[in-house]
Amino acid sequence: MNEPTIHVVPHMHYDAVWILNRQDYYFVNIEVILKQAIDLIKKADYKFMIEQTYLLEKIEKDYPHLFAEISDLIKENKIEIAGGQYLLADTMIPNGEVLIREIIEGKKFVKQKFGHDISVAYGADEFGFNAQWPQILKNAGYKYCIFRRGIGNAVPSEFYWEGIDGSRILTHWMPLGYRAGLFLDELDKAYRKLKTHSSTNQILMLSGSGSTPPQPELIKVIKEWNEKSIDKNGNFTKNYKMSISTPISFFKALEKQNIKFKIRKGEMYSGKFSAVYPNSTSTRMWIKQGAKEFENSLLLLERLDTIAGLINIHDENISDLLSKYWKEMLFIAMHDVLPGTGVDEVYKEIKEIFDNAKKSIGSSIQEYLKKLSQKTGNNSDIFIFNPLSWEVTNWTELSLEFNEKEIMGISELIDNDQRIDIEILDYSLYPDNSIKRINIGFIITVPSLGYKTLKIVKSDSMDSETIITHDTTFNNKEYEIEVNRENAIITITKTDKNKNKITYLKGNEICLEEEIGDLYYHRANLDLVKSESGEGIKYGIFNPEKYDVVKGRLRTHIKFKSKYYALRWPYRFTEKLKPVLFRHDFIDIEKEIIIFKNLNRIDFKTHIYHKHPNSRLRVKFDTSIKSTNYWCGTQFGAVNRSTNQYYKRNESGWFEKPSGVFPSFEWIDYVSEKDSKNKRIGISLLHHGIPSHEVRDNMMYLTLLRSIVLLSADGLMGPCIPTPDASEMRPYTFRYSILPHENDWRKDNIYKYGMEINMPLISFQVKQNGKNINKNLRSDDTVLQDLANSKSFFKIDKKNVILSTMKLDDNKRSIVLRVYETEGTKTNARIQLPLNIKYAEIIDFNGNKLQTLEKIENNALQVEMHPYKILTIRILFFS
Repeated sequence: MNEPTIHVVPHMHYDAVWILNRQDYYFVNIEVILKQAIDLIKKADYKFMIEQTYLLEKIEKDYPHLFAEISDLIKENKIEIAGGQYLLADTMIPNGEVLIREIIEGKKFVKQKFGHDISVAYGADEFGFNAQWPQILKNAGYKYCIFRRGIGNAVPSEFYWEGIDGSRILTHWMPLGYRAGLFLDELDKAYRKLKTHSSTNQILMLSGSGSTPPQPELIKVIKEWNEKSIDKNGNFTKNYKMSISTPISFFKALEKQNIKFKIRKGEMYSGKFSAVYPNSTSTRMWIKQGAKEFENSLLLLERLDTIAGLINIHDENISDLLSKYWKEMLFIAMHDVLPGTGVDEVYKEIKEIFDNAKKSIGSSIQEYLKKLSQKTGNNSDIFIFNPLSWEVTNWTELSLEFNEKEIMGISELIDNDQRIDIEILDYSLYPDNSIKRINIGFIITVPSLGYKTLKIVKSDSMDSETIITHDTTFNNKEYEIEVNRENAIITITKTDKNKNKITYLKGNEICLEEEIGDLYYHRANLDLVKSESGEGIKYGIFNPEKYDVVKGRLRTHIKFKSKYYALRWPYRFTEKLKPVLFRHDFIDIEKEIIIFKNLNRIDFKTHIYHKHPNSRLRVKFDTSIKSTNYWCGTQFGAVNRSTNQYYKRNESGWFEKPSGVFPSFEWIDYVSEKDSKNKRIGISLLHHGIPSHEVRDNMMYLTLLRSIVLLSADGLMGPCIPTPDASEMRPYTFRYSILPHENDWRKDNIYKYGMEINMPLISFQVKQNGKNINKNLRSDDTVLQDLANSKSFFKIDKKNVILSTMKLDDNKRSIVLRVYETEGTKTNARIQLPLNIKYAEIIDFNGNKLQTLEKIENNALQVEMHPYKILTIRILFFS
């Protein structure tokens, strides 16, 4: 057992951006911090910790001499890299693949430049941690973890953190954060506090802060501490000596203690002992939406790039493009960027990144799909690609263009011998009434990670078969929907076999709430200003302007417009006096509701042009469900959370009072307990880049936006810097869906529906231009020789095993797959690929071999999947 020791770790917490821009932080961290730390190490017995490799990568380019000094000190164990991620990412909002790449990019840099493997994961400032974080860390090669925010139980500060898959990592929670030893005149106070939390006689005391220079006097203070702690016989009177140390030294000493550490499970997202800022998940909503599009487009392009490599149409330039934009995505995922908690100046650059990425990645995706459609060689008219790893049946739309006199009308599409109904959405004609452009929609089933091609059936004339009405009652596959024409609030019901009508929900109601908080917190003096159903203060009103229903062959499209006015007159006796005047309009609302005849899902597009300062907008769904918990998506799995957390806000003992708000990854599912007939009802709320939600009093809320004018309203979370860009005075479109169902989320595949609205089918017109594209099909293209009109490039025979990524390995001779089990159920899965497999192995996130896969049959392999496990596989094919 080691002697009692306080491990003081001098360090720097590097914010790439926050209250300063990239250039300012770069200057401060180089000139004011790192250079001084290196000088101090050279002159005295001093050590220093660095946490992120983004800074080191820039130093290598701009300051090669300084980088060489840092390299030497790392090899001499005078500087330790803890964590070593590219940047410290928000772990609750991004796709799990983004988090893995953040780690891989950083660890690869450290290995290549310094020859080190980092074993201590470090989370200085992330706003909580998802439930799969222990597994991600273990699979990335970490042995230990240090973190600051999200703990729900403060004692002891050392424990095994267990993820939802069962992975465990020895962890230290920082009770006083990373500034525990920053104030040198209060070290004794910090020591006593940390001692009450520590599980052993080894105490970790971080000494540093964000952009704070090292303190040379620390060496003298520690020396005096140790001298004053020794009595005349040479014994420590305080029982603890203090030394300048490193995280790895602390954990090695910790492991020598003869103690059985406690186990804590699941996500770390509690404000009980530290802040996690749940309302930052609705700050600057455009960046949440943009990041969702960005990460999905990168994953899609990687999958297409892999398929292109398999069928000999690979573009060598795509590798560089992917590398460039993955790094941009890793920057956007940083914990002060994606939550939206930086100064306005930071986000001008982010908008430029989004715009450039959309153009570059989008054109590359289209080019690959075009090449793939040409490879099929079957002279089709329409090509549809499914980017997901299961067979998808979904609605898709596309625009078709024709030459004059080429086609007079379209009656349907043909898939082999199967006829597919279409709905004509709009069109334009040439003077001779032939079609110039036409937009159509239809429901189609497309193979897993594959495509389907269709032929157009021509007709002699146009017949859109759409009817404009003002109806308010509708039906989809199984449910009845009633829409209030005054506010477009819907009611979903179902009539059972005994003719009893069961109400599922009443919702899609916009609620305008006061917002006097900041980038981190929602605050309000009065909760509700006004709702679309009329609740709230008497003066304001949502005034309807238009209600139209377009009934087509396959769906009903409801279009509704309204404005919010801060004043209606008269505003007294409103129950008997109709409004005469509407004044001070601050919000324009356009709601689109799409009801499909053959799908249970109901889609919403809500367009908001927001001009109301100091406000929060939420959309509410009032359910008939009474349950104390609900499920929602998280990275690589699902988590169960309690409802009505809002009502804990008046409890004492919370560092950060509960707001009831949490982030979700793509879906939320709220299900009733089984009734006397063993039946239940469920509501799934699926969303695209709208993570902030709450479940309270049987109601589900999505936060659409918060209008904020200050970085920090009270000066506690940072300076009171105005943030006019965060006031959200801009047009928005929010996409979300409701899916009523009767079983739990596992049985009804709710997670898949969430992914389907985020990575939808891609449809486009194949233009032949009179050329015979069959000539592009070579005799050695064995992948494509069996093609008719559809093909799957990847199949998994178990529904609960999901593809996370599919990409070419760095050597371009093999591919890397990452799959995960998403229902918490052990299963054996068969993965089928388009070529004969020569060799396959399970690897860790860093590419190190863990196990050879023996069960291979031609183009398929068998894998054992444990509950919520993430599995990475490297595959080599026969050439």
